[in-house]
Amino acid sequence: MNKTELSKDQTKILREAFTAFDIEKKGSISMEVVGTILDLLGYSMSDEELQDIIDEYDIDESGNIEWEEFIELASNYVEPEEDYDVLRAELREVFMMYDKAGTGFIPLDVFKQILRELDGAVPENELDDIIDEIDADGSGTVDFEEFMEVMTGE
Repeated sequence: MNKTELSKDQTKILREAFTAFDIEKKGSISMEVVGTILDLLGYSMSDEELQDIIDEYDIDESGNIEWEEFIELASNYVEPEEDYDVLRAELREVFMMYDKAGTGFIPLDVFKQILRELDGAVPENELDDIIDEIDADGSGTVDFEEFMEVMTGE
């Protein structure tokens, strides 16, 4: 397992989950609750695997997981957040590879080819729908902001 440096947002979400599952408000959660949370994160564990995890992270050997133990455990199961600035820079480089003339635009036929390369399984009519949606102004081109919107879904 790779440990993830948790962001403030991730820590806040984990704190809310921990608090919500700490029904008795005793500052700790049981092995079963840890299993439920890991299950929600997409990690299904057998009782034996779960016990191994509890043994590893239950530093005070209380049989329950306290907040500090939980955050340590969770950092090994939570995906790192994508750094938006890094992602933007990487997508800018990709965009510039296709904007050979340096106009700040990619023709729609070139953009459609990029989408095909990314996922050859997308039906042609869906590609056309994406193109129609992104070219709402009818310019026949895609600028970087439109490109970012499609690539990041934001």
